[in-house]
Amino acid sequence: MRDFIKKKLHEGLNEPIDTSKIRIKNTLVNNLTVFIPFYGSERMGAFRLKPFGENYKIDSTLLYDRYKGQGLGKGMYKYMISFLKKQGKKLISDDSQSPEAQHVWDSLVSDGFAVKNGSTYESLI
Repeated sequence: MRDFIKKKLHEGLNEPIDTSKIRIKNTLVNNLTVFIPFYGSERMGAFRLKPFGENYKIDSTLLYDRYKGQGLGKGMYKYMISFLKKQGKKLISDDSQSPEAQHVWDSLVSDGFAVKNGSTYESLI
């Protein structure tokens, strides 16, 4: 059963993503703010943030393979930045980033959503 589930999570979608079918649930779990994107009823991954002073820092991110490469990870970061901005808070990167996360952050810097400070990034309020 585990292999079946793993295979299903890694299969590619047959059609492009209809972003109108994406909904995002956020919840608090063990002092972490968790954003869970769904495509219809299917979970797409999870993005966990931990309190960091007055702001929030990336704890972990997961976007299932079948949803990667379509701008959805960057869209989630923008969503979280907007959510936190409404509360007067910033999103701060982890101290080290995967190449994929670094690419997303660099793109957010280029788009004017974030700045880079040394090896970390933070959103603009």
